[in-house]
Amino acid sequence: MGLLQSNSTKLLLKKHPKATNSYVIKGGKPLKGEVVVQGAKNAALPALVAASLSDETVELKNVPLELNDVNNLLALLREVGVKIEIKDENTLTLNGEGWRSSELDPNIASKIRHSLLLLGGSVTKDCSLYLPLAGGCEIGERKHDLHVLALENMGHDVIESGEGIRVIPDLNDDVDHTEIEFYYPSFGATLNVIFASVLCSGKITTLKNAAKNPEVLDVIHLLEQMGAIFNWKDESTLEIIGVNKLNGTSHQVMSDRIIVSTMIAAIAVTKGNGTIIGGNATVLETEVATWRKAGLIIQQKENGLFVDGNNKIKPVNIETKAYPGFHTDIQPLHAAIMLRANGTSKIKEMILDGRFLYCEELNKLGAKTKIENGDFTCVNGAKGQIAIINESPPLIGVLNLIATDIRGGAAVVLASLAANGISEITNVYQIERGYSDLPELIQTLGGNVQRK
Repeated sequence: MGLLQSNSTKLLLKKHPKATNSYVIKGGKPLKGEVVVQGAKNAALPALVAASLSDETVELKNVPLELNDVNNLLALLREVGVKIEIKDENTLTLNGEGWRSSELDPNIASKIRHSLLLLGGSVTKDCSLYLPLAGGCEIGERKHDLHVLALENMGHDVIESGEGIRVIPDLNDDVDHTEIEFYYPSFGATLNVIFASVLCSGKITTLKNAAKNPEVLDVIHLLEQMGAIFNWKDESTLEIIGVNKLNGTSHQVMSDRIIVSTMIAAIAVTKGNGTIIGGNATVLETEVATWRKAGLIIQQKENGLFVDGNNKIKPVNIETKAYPGFHTDIQPLHAAIMLRANGTSKIKEMILDGRFLYCEELNKLGAKTKIENGDFTCVNGAKGQIAIINESPPLIGVLNLIATDIRGGAAVVLASLAANGISEITNVYQIERGYSDLPELIQTLGGNVQRK
């Protein structure tokens, strides 16, 4: 397994020319103080598409405009004719009156998985679209079958090839009700169903086993402000009643629960204490309960979450699941916390294969982790794996660390903060796809991280 991971990380460096950028970290110091968290990437990206469905101007606030993924999606929206105006460092307006049929630039579309959401947006605007295969993190096979299933069930023509997906809208006026059922509550495919049906005036679309992530609910709230109509028939069945237009509005994107989790973990691994302004335990119910069980003190305050990581840490096993289960993007952060545990813990990754590349990087710091093949299949159809995190000796900084993906890279940053001495992490392009300025957040809490 170790040789396979080494080859994979070397391939990452070859594929990303920005891999020469790095973070230099001087670890061994507890993080303390207060830190403010930016808007949620996974709410902001679909909000950009949702806002673009209106022919009127929609204002979005608290958008992490410094993120590479946000800027890539904005470039794609401009390609399809959306008018975008940046107001300040986290506010912009969008107007989709000019949405047109397009063939997207593969150099941009292939870098961001959220480009898939333009499929639903295009058909509801009665525009064809050619989408080169979507990109994202190198964390195993990420299927798009539910996106295709949904659009085909709604009557649209979808043509797949090895290079991409072409969708040709067919807004059949003879069909007044479409019912779709997912085998898994896919975040992205749920949003595509919403986008593809929200402007089908008078038609009802019923989606069974819909995702109900906080980020999905935030986008639904935005669309309701714009005049869309939704009904939750039960906990997982969403009914969308199409309207003939969407209005302009102003909306503030929710805080990023994964960055909140990152800050909790950063305080925990360094045995610090501090307050995360804007943190909300309600949207992190499973993760917070897990970390309290492990020994962290996490208290909801009026202005955010107070975290104390001075207690001894107990090993806690987890397995990733759809919301409200333990988030697959947060499991690398749990691994970093478990490096402090007295005993052995296990992480069973049920969503995506290939998510444990970061464990090799943790081992460079002196951690004792290993990966085993599981007797189960991930949601994406690949064979699953389990990470075993054994009690580790004190970590020591090293200069040859690699950010393998967004959240795995963040976990390596956190472990480096806990390590004695100096560490250097390359390929930070990956981290910066999901964190606008992770070094600055850590510096706010007194950590020593420099980007070079």
